[in-house]
This record gives sequence, C-alpha cells and structure tokens, in this order.
Amino acid sequence: MQAALPVLDIRPLEGIGPMRLGESRAAVRLALAAFGFPLESSHGPLDYFCDAAIQTECGPDERLWFIGVSAHIVRRFSVRFQRQDVFALSAPELFALMAVADHSGPHKFNVYEYCFPRQILTLWDVDAQYDLQGGKRRAVWNQGQGSDIRYQ
Repeated sequence: MQAALPVLDIRPLEGIGPMRLGESRAAVRLALAAFGFPLESSHGPLDYFCDAAIQTECGPDERLWFIGVSAHIVRRFSVRFQRQDVFALSAPELFALMAVADHSGPHKFNVYEYCFPRQILTLWDVDAQYDLQGGKRRAVWNQGQGSDIRYQ
C-alpha cells in the first residue's frame, strides 16, 4: 500500500501548506523541513524546495510574501484548493473553481496568467506538458502562486 502524499492546502491570503505569508524566512525553512522538504537552494530573496517545485520569496524584511507551487515529475506532494487536487483538474476547471471562490464578479480565462484579486492567487502558464497526472493529455496550469501585498 502506497503512503499518502503530504498535502499542501492553498488558503488565500494566509499561505500554502505549512508556509504562512508574513512569516520569517527562517520559520518557513523550518516548517518546510519538518514537512519533509528541506531547503535545496537559495538565490537572493528566493528559496527553492523539492527540486524547485516549491518556491518562496521574502521581502527586504525577510518576511514571506510569495509562494509558488508546481507539479513535480515524481509526485512528492499534493496541492489542494477547496479539497480539490489542483493538478488533477484541467486548466478551465481549476480556473472556474478559483473564480467562484474569489467573489469579485466575472473572470475571463487567460492561458498565460491570471490573478484573482480578492484572493491574490495567480495561475500561470497553461499547457498539456504540465499534465503529469493525466499523461500530458489535458491542458493544466504550470504553477499556482499565492502572495500578499501586505508583506512586500
């Protein structure tokens, strides 16, 4: 029996998984290490975990203001939004789910990048090459990003 994958839940304006927006860089590194993803590399304000499938960025005050998660070629974690696996959904399905949750009126699907203004969640780059769960047959988003301008 295969062990369950760690789950990174997206919580708009709060964080993703054990990462909390506004938290210190050191605390984020410790939280991810405890979650099974130690720091692998760093470049200026950017930190990379899990073969760069998890990216974080801190502002000048060393507080977390950006989190990016991408599908990993070897599934080492799952990312959920409202109990849905974001990388199991097609790009239009995930877009529709986030659009409804944003409560800010109509949204127009864009395959390059789209930011939901009330959640400050951004979906980036749609292509079938990112469909690692479905055999690269469906167009899915490459990365989901959560940020908060309060911590920039």
